[in-house]
Amino acid sequence: MATANPTELQVSSQDTKESNQPLIMGIATAKKAATVLDAAKMLDPRWLKPDSIETEWVISVLDETIAKLELSCLVPPILASLDRFSALLGPEITKNLTEHQKLASKMEHLLASPEEEDAVRAEERTVSLCLLEQQLKSSVRNILRLLLANPSICKALKCEAGTREPPAEAFIKAFREFRNFMLERLLTNPTKEEEMVQFMEDVSLRIKKNTETVTASRAELLAAICTRDEERKCRAETEILNWVQKYDADMAEKQAEYEEVHAAYTKEKAELSVLMEKHALLLQEYSQIEEERRIRQEKKKKALEELATMTLAATRIQAFWRGYLIRSTFKSKKKKKGKGKGKGKDTKAKK
Repeated sequence: MATANPTELQVSSQDTKESNQPLIMGIATAKKAATVLDAAKMLDPRWLKPDSIETEWVISVLDETIAKLELSCLVPPILASLDRFSALLGPEITKNLTEHQKLASKMEHLLASPEEEDAVRAEERTVSLCLLEQQLKSSVRNILRLLLANPSICKALKCEAGTREPPAEAFIKAFREFRNFMLERLLTNPTKEEEMVQFMEDVSLRIKKNTETVTASRAELLAAICTRDEERKCRAETEILNWVQKYDADMAEKQAEYEEVHAAYTKEKAELSVLMEKHALLLQEYSQIEEERRIRQEKKKKALEELATMTLAATRIQAFWRGYLIRSTFKSKKKKKGKGKGKGKDTKAKK
């Protein structure tokens, strides 16, 4: 597919270069380049110069109208800050602006008032509106006349008033384009007009061809983008599928590992349950054995205490009995001894 040649969009520069190569391209090419150059000059307002008094009059009227439009667009911001601009404008212009502001206020008030149902009052309202309209037009003309008589004030106001409203700026721009168009039409003779028409047709044809080329290029680009997107999509789907498969494999491995661990856990849990039951039985037996041991120890302790008590009692009884025996023996011996001494005295006495 043929690609768009950017140099085809630059008709004036290309044909101007061709006019500089008469030896190569020939007289026809030089003539065509000169014609295109003249047409390009006609399209540029900087090359347009009045060549008759009537043309100068028309252009001067249009230029004066543009200047008046620019000044008239400055009236609303000046009225909004009339106190600030009064020293610059002077008393006469300030007075006219004040009167214009009063007329504008009346007009706004009259337009804002509801329409009268009575035919007479409605007609009076219409007449008042027409009269105010004429007065406002006259007031604007007087203000513009006074401002145009003082170029320095006009220049200062353009610097101080600020930017114009977008609708006013668009209207003035359109009027300037109309002025350039009128100048072009006034300066274009039939021959140049035909050349201009032919030139515009050539340009339109080239633009059409370039548009077709650009459209085809865009279609190819769109197809390439679609193909690329379809490949980024297929690649992405493949990568996603791989990730999904890897995820499934990992999850299957983890699931198997989990099942293995779960089986081991279940087995150990069952063994633990058996051990816990055994532990409970052993604990019960241990408790029973401990209770029996405690009872035996208590019985043994009680028996030992009873034995110790009995031993102590026996010891005391034996000690008492021994003491009794000893006392009895001593007592019997004492009695015998006493009897022996009595017998000796009796023997001596007898002797």
